[in-house]
Amino acid sequence: MSGHIFRYNFKAMMRTKEVVFWTLIYPIALAVFFFMAFSNLNASTEDFEKISVAVVEAPGLAEGTPFYTALGSVSDIDGEAAEDDLFSVDVTTREQAKTLLSEGDVAGYIYYDGKVKLAVTGSGFSQTILRAFLDNYIQTSATVGQIAQLNPDAFRQGLLADIEQPSEHVVAAPGNNPDTTVIYFYTLLAMTCMYAALPGVQEVIRIQGNLSPIAARINLAPEPKFRVFLSALSAAALLQFIIILIVLAFMVLALGIDFGTKTGFIVLTCVVGCVTGLFFGTLVGAAVKRSEGVKYAVVIGVVMLCCFLSGMMGAGMKYMIQETAPVAGWVNPVSLLTDAFYSLFYYDGLSRYFLNIGLLLAFSAVCCTVTCLILRRQKYASL
Repeated sequence: MSGHIFRYNFKAMMRTKEVVFWTLIYPIALAVFFFMAFSNLNASTEDFEKISVAVVEAPGLAEGTPFYTALGSVSDIDGEAAEDDLFSVDVTTREQAKTLLSEGDVAGYIYYDGKVKLAVTGSGFSQTILRAFLDNYIQTSATVGQIAQLNPDAFRQGLLADIEQPSEHVVAAPGNNPDTTVIYFYTLLAMTCMYAALPGVQEVIRIQGNLSPIAARINLAPEPKFRVFLSALSAAALLQFIIILIVLAFMVLALGIDFGTKTGFIVLTCVVGCVTGLFFGTLVGAAVKRSEGVKYAVVIGVVMLCCFLSGMMGAGMKYMIQETAPVAGWVNPVSLLTDAFYSLFYYDGLSRYFLNIGLLLAFSAVCCTVTCLILRRQKYASL
C-alpha cells in the first residue's frame, strides 16, 4: 500500500502545474536573467587603466625629492613604465595642468604650495585613488618627521628600509577569489530548495478530510493516516531533490556558475534544503486554516521575503542584516542555506558549514513536530 501511495503521489505532483512552475521553471528562468545581468560585471571591473595625472614643475616635486621617489614607485614619472603602475604622469606647468584637467585629459594635478596638494574637479574612482595615495604619502612623511625629532637613532636601525618595504601581515589562503555576484545564485538555489514547501502544502491538504474528496477517502481507508502521509512526503522529497539537481546542473553546465569542488557537501546541502522546505510547507499547510490558494500564497510570500533578507534582490541586504540583526539570519532558512553554499566555496574548514546544517535540521525538526501535533488533533464528525 505504501509503495502504491508513493508512486501515485510522485506522478500526481509531476502533473501539478503550480509545483512544476515554482520549483523548476521559475528558478531556471531567474538563473538565466541573473546570468545575463552579471556575466560581464566582474570582467569590466577587472580591466584597470592607469590613471592620468599631471604634476606641476616645482622644486618641492623635482627629481630627488621624497615625493618624486614615492610617485616614481607607482608611476612612469621616471620614464620607466611598468604593468603594475597606478599612474601615468605628465610633468608640466600650472597653466597647462589646469587646461588638461578642464578638458578631462587628467583626473587631477599635483602641485606644491608649501606642501604637496591635489586639484580635482569632481569625485570618482580615479580621484579617490589619487587622494588615497597623496594622503598616505602625507601621513608617512609626518610620521617619519616626528620619529626623527623624538628618536633619531631609529634611522640607523633600518627604519627607512622598513617603511619602503612594509611587511605583509595578511596571508592569502588557498581558495576561490571573492565574487559578490555568486551570492545571487546561492540564494536562488536556496530558494529552489525552500520551494519544496509547495508539495509539502499539497500533501497536508491531501490528508485533511474536510478539504478535498481525495483526502476524505484517505481518512476512511484502513491504512494509518501517518503512514500514508509519510509515503506521500517521501515522494515529494524525491521529486524536489531531482528538480534541485536539474537546476544545479543547469547553473553549473549551462551557465558556468562555480559552486566549488566539494560536490558531496553541495549535494548534502541540497538534500537538507529539500527536507527543510518540505517540513516548512507541511507546517504552513497544517497551521493556516484557509483555502489551498491562501496556503500557497503564504509559502511563496514567506520564501520570497526570506530571499530578500538573504541578498537575492541586493547583496548588501544580507550584510546589513548580519550587522544590525544577526538573529534574523540564524532563523532564516534561506540565509542558512546560502551561507552553507558560501562557506563551501570560500572556506577550507567545515565548522561554519556544519553550524548552518545543524540549524537547518533543528528548524526542520521544529516544523515537523508542530505539524504532527496539529494533524493528530484533527477529528472529523462526518466525511
